[in-house]
Amino acid sequence: MRSRPFLTAAVTLVLFAGCSNLGSIGNVLGSVLGGAGGQRQQQQQQLDVEIQQVDANSGRLYVRTQDGQQGTIRVDNQTQVVYNNQRYPVTSLERGDVVRIQTQQTQNNELYASRIDVLRSAR
Repeated sequence: MRSRPFLTAAVTLVLFAGCSNLGSIGNVLGSVLGGAGGQRQQQQQQLDVEIQQVDANSGRLYVRTQDGQQGTIRVDNQTQVVYNNQRYPVTSLERGDVVRIQTQQTQNNELYASRIDVLRSAR
């Protein structure tokens, strides 16, 4: 089994350096964290991003980091969205919302959002 460095600085550096053209942020982090071993991993990462698009049909959020890199994060009906201590469906997110996403890596080396906290609403 490969070693899995979990230094936040290294993850952030790889994320900002490697994610572009709407590629999967999970693929970038996957190279740092190693394979998922067939299950969602227990380790969680935290990302602060701006929502670019919500595609509920495909279960994806399209997001942009503070330095302009773009990527996708998987969501489903189990993803918790919290704003002002109230829960909302993922479909309530909109372009321009700034959020903090708790993620887990999937077996396909994608990031899955287990919880999304809205830091600043676009409205």
